[in-house]
Amino acid sequence: QHLAQIYNITLRWDPRPAPFRLFERSRRSDWEDTVRQFLLFRYVIGVIPTYFEKGAHNPMERYSWDEKAKNVNVDFTFNANSLTGKKKSIPQRLYVDGYPKANGNMKASPFWPLKLPFLLMELSEDYQHCMVGYPSRAYLWIMSRTTDMNADVYSQYVKIAEEQNYDISRIVKPPHNEQKVEQKKRDAA
Repeated sequence: QHLAQIYNITLRWDPRPAPFRLFERSRRSDWEDTVRQFLLFRYVIGVIPTYFEKGAHNPMERYSWDEKAKNVNVDFTFNANSLTGKKKSIPQRLYVDGYPKANGNMKASPFWPLKLPFLLMELSEDYQHCMVGYPSRAYLWIMSRTTDMNADVYSQYVKIAEEQNYDISRIVKPPHNEQKVEQKKRDAA
């Protein structure tokens, strides 16, 4: 069943170039710092989910640079189907073109040899919020360093997604526990 879902994911990838809003590297003079700032952790606030993310509660991604392998280790964790559901983890590798002088083009690999394309569409000036898209528009992630993303910022990101031909009716807002003590510890890290 999982192989069928992965096959479905890869079929949704369209290798033909399509007009797509990509985060504009030129907006930042400190691009190396931008990539480092991005490689922390993010709570998933809004998502057009993949098969594996459906029913996720408390979804969060932690990123760490693997100098030897020259890629990013991603640990996607969530509780299955409820705020107190079984904790699950989906480790992945993220390949970033030209790190640390990257341009927002990424490939995620849940396992070898599969590498799926992802694009950094938006990154706030203070590095608190970002939006990552999939070229076919089948999947989308709106992420924040906190679980309580400003409603205006969230609406702005949804509007950008709509302008990029995403079906915004498919965006779901996964629930998060309001564990402020743990969040403050992560923020300080």
